Amino acid sequence: MAPHYREPNRQTARKLLITEDDKSLLCMMCWEFEELGYQVTTAASCGEALDAISGSRFDLALLDYNLPDGVGTELMQELHQLQPGLPVILYSGLASGGKASEAERCGASRFVAKPVEARTLHAMFNAILGKSRIITD
Repeated sequence: MAPHYREPNRQTARKLLITEDDKSLLCMMCWEFEELGYQVTTAASCGEALDAISGSRFDLALLDYNLPDGVGTELMQELHQLQPGLPVILYSGLASGGKASEAERCGASRFVAKPVEARTLHAMFNAILGKSRIITD
């Protein structure tokens, strides 16, 4: 059965912050995660992500490693100061073992290489949160 858009249930939807500077990829990821039932907030820079978290609480964050005004590990540390314990997945198109190690040292739940499908990230989020709630039609 083909997927269809479903408005997230604001009471139970996981609140996801996605930070990605590639506008096309950001729009696609937003749409895919909304399809999976997430309430998505997007940011194209570290500054936008910090603005977003200052007025809201999130269940999860997906951060690009390379952003126009900083790097994902530094942003993650700032987000953790504002919301301790926030699960974060860092991802990058220029993935290396060094970046993965740095991400883990800085407190990332996972580090993944782009491209990565939303359903794969959704499974990672479920594992990180210790839940197995899968949205199906």
